[in-house]
Amino acid sequence: MKTPVNYRFYPDSSERSIKIIKLIDRITYFFKSENDHRFKGDEKEEITLVQLAHIGDMILMLPAIKALKIMTGAKISLVVSSGNFKIATKVPFIDAVYVADAPYFSRDKKISYLKFLDQLRRIKTGILFDVRGDLRNNLFLKLFAKKKIFAGYNVGGGGALLDAELPYVHRGHVSKRINPLFNYLNLPDPVFSEYWEPNDLPCVPIEDVTLPEKFVLVHLGTGAQARKWPVQNFIQVIKGIALYFPVYVMGTEADLSPDEMTEISLLNNVTNCVGKFSMLQSISIVKRCTLFLGLDSGFSHIAALLYRKIVLIFSGTVNVDEWKPISLYKDQVTIIKETVDCDFTTGCGKLKCSHNICMTRISPHRVGEAVLRNAHEAPAINKREIN
Repeated sequence: MKTPVNYRFYPDSSERSIKIIKLIDRITYFFKSENDHRFKGDEKEEITLVQLAHIGDMILMLPAIKALKIMTGAKISLVVSSGNFKIATKVPFIDAVYVADAPYFSRDKKISYLKFLDQLRRIKTGILFDVRGDLRNNLFLKLFAKKKIFAGYNVGGGGALLDAELPYVHRGHVSKRINPLFNYLNLPDPVFSEYWEPNDLPCVPIEDVTLPEKFVLVHLGTGAQARKWPVQNFIQVIKGIALYFPVYVMGTEADLSPDEMTEISLLNNVTNCVGKFSMLQSISIVKRCTLFLGLDSGFSHIAALLYRKIVLIFSGTVNVDEWKPISLYKDQVTIIKETVDCDFTTGCGKLKCSHNICMTRISPHRVGEAVLRNAHEAPAINKREIN
């Protein structure tokens, strides 16, 4: 190993796991050959990017992927989980989409490793770039995907398995995780607002729904229990907002109890859309809202890319500077976050938490005040004010 690896592990990672990863790295770096992986021919003609995790992770990549497509003119392919396949296939600047369901990223169902490895065998590309920097990704992609150059990060182990170890920017925003690939290809870092347009994000209009000119959209969902905010808190905020703006409520039926579903449905000036629309249909509603209120979720990142004003209730599970939504114009995103000792400033990394104080200490009054202030200041639907 030429230089010490600056690893990235969450505070709740076990010492045993970290020791095993570092041991594997010492062994694999010892046997790593110093091959010449400079470009020799047509490697740049097809670039495949790997994001095996969840929808928010994929959405955050899209502005950089569009910039990469425009700058290189290459065939751009994407490897995603089956849950992200449908939306990925609708993105106009992505030429091909592979499905690979990694069992270690699955949240709610069992995935077969045999099926996962068979999916990886179908990948064939020039440059394969994994944005995660995970030992498991590096190992399985190295062994089973067909590629001419394998590029990625060493921060989670497995750097010796890469043909090109790219420099990882610790605590940099997730949307810029692809920037080192631009540097590797001798391209300038992209300025997202110069490339990204709201219509780049696919959606399906809902023909029989007439939306008001101004309304606030409240999204109840997030992918982890530790990032949830009590639904009763949301209901208090919704009641206050509905005195001034129509409110549309979205999420899945798993986000709330039957009694809470009924309570929201009976509120004045509130439309309950929970569980009623597909993801692509839901995006069409987000696209028209005056302001989006939600948690750390894929839909928060979708709202940001649609140039919506956002109030985000953020947990202490991840670093806010890395995972907050992209801001495409001044004051687009307002973050409401309670700093607690157990978030370690880096984020605790937990998906489940018994006390959840980083969220329960955030008051409905604080959230409602931020929503009303920002909703009154929100630009017209057709206006984009870009820095």
